[in-house]
Amino acid sequence: MGSPADAARSAPPPPAAGEDAASAEPGAGGTAGRPGSGAGLSDRALLAVTAAVTLPLVWLGYGTDIDVADVRAAGALIRHGDYRPSRNPGVPVFETIVGLLDPVGGHLAVNLATAAAAGAAVVGIARLVRAWGRPNGDLVALAFLASPIALVAATSTADFMWAVAFVVWAALSQLRDRSVAAGLLFALAIGSRSSTVVLIAAFLMADGWAPAHRRRCARTAAVMVPAAVALFVPAWLSYHRTLGFLEHTQNWRGLANNLGRFAYKNYAVAGVVLIVVVAVALPALVRSLRRFGDDPLLRFGVLGLVATEMLFLQLPWKPAHLLPTVLALVLWVAASERNDRRFLAVLIAAMALNGLVAFRPLAPDDPDASESARFEPALTAGLVVNDIDCRRRYPDEDTPRTDLWACALEPMRGSSEEDPTPATIPGGPSAAEP
Repeated sequence: MGSPADAARSAPPPPAAGEDAASAEPGAGGTAGRPGSGAGLSDRALLAVTAAVTLPLVWLGYGTDIDVADVRAAGALIRHGDYRPSRNPGVPVFETIVGLLDPVGGHLAVNLATAAAAGAAVVGIARLVRAWGRPNGDLVALAFLASPIALVAATSTADFMWAVAFVVWAALSQLRDRSVAAGLLFALAIGSRSSTVVLIAAFLMADGWAPAHRRRCARTAAVMVPAAVALFVPAWLSYHRTLGFLEHTQNWRGLANNLGRFAYKNYAVAGVVLIVVVAVALPALVRSLRRFGDDPLLRFGVLGLVATEMLFLQLPWKPAHLLPTVLALVLWVAASERNDRRFLAVLIAAMALNGLVAFRPLAPDDPDASESARFEPALTAGLVVNDIDCRRRYPDEDTPRTDLWACALEPMRGSSEEDPTPATIPGGPSAAEP
């Protein structure tokens, strides 16, 4: 059992004067959930911070993601009344956004829209933390934004940030008992990135844990499922009315190999300093599990982290696939006694530092299909700094996407021009899968 002091720090804030206990219950929609209530940065200030860190980067081309050319091609087909997924099973929502904006303003229009989605995600995270009766939603949201994979995704032609934004605002709609809006927004999240379904399942489990909320979860699912299925009908048609669009690149190469890539890419996304900061917070995070049955924010954070990491273990592809994991982590912190403005400031700094400078301990034997790795410690540019350098190094839109992608992964695997030496660590990282 924890001490009374621990329990007091972990408990949700008491009702404000004149507010009854029922309205202050997390997720009940009382004063704790109203935008702007409590101390912290306003929604407008959060949008200003998001703009300040994203707008200087959106003009640097379409970004380094390997799928950009295929997404633009899918968007062009949509403009002409046709469709073929950019990759299975497709990202029809984002492909449509690109198809509409690309001919209007090219990469600048698409990237500006994605930066706006990042702003919506940041504001939504802050509101979600407050809606569940917790303080410091503004710093929790900024901790998410400070992650280098969040900043890269927010300033590129990529779908990850769109999916997170739709999930967060769908969750807010559900907490306000707006099941139709929640179901439609969840469907848009799945249409932006199909793997988001595991994060959505985690949220529905977290909310439906309370018997009183199971009916609204069922209503939301009843709207979400057919809407999401409808979004993938064009992909089904493009495969001649077969389920071929559900087939994807198999990425299970054995437990040791997948674990190696899973661990190394998690390390690369976090960085040494963030790992130390999370280790310091770990006792508080573990203690918070005592309230798992009573705290929906805690349940969402924990279930979301487990679900997204298990999916990444099966498919350890792009580091940006861990963006929902970053969201789950900061929400778990928000539900613990480490929800303190000083600690959250340290968390933000640790997140941001990995975007500036990184320590790479290993390099893969074969960057495109590694089976092992060699110990080759190096201090490198962080993920954000390196991404900016790559976009400046390859400004031509005709640059092969494989060159841009290899450049973007240099903080993890070294320069593609380096000659590999004999590998010594089995199951080492491979960082170039699409």
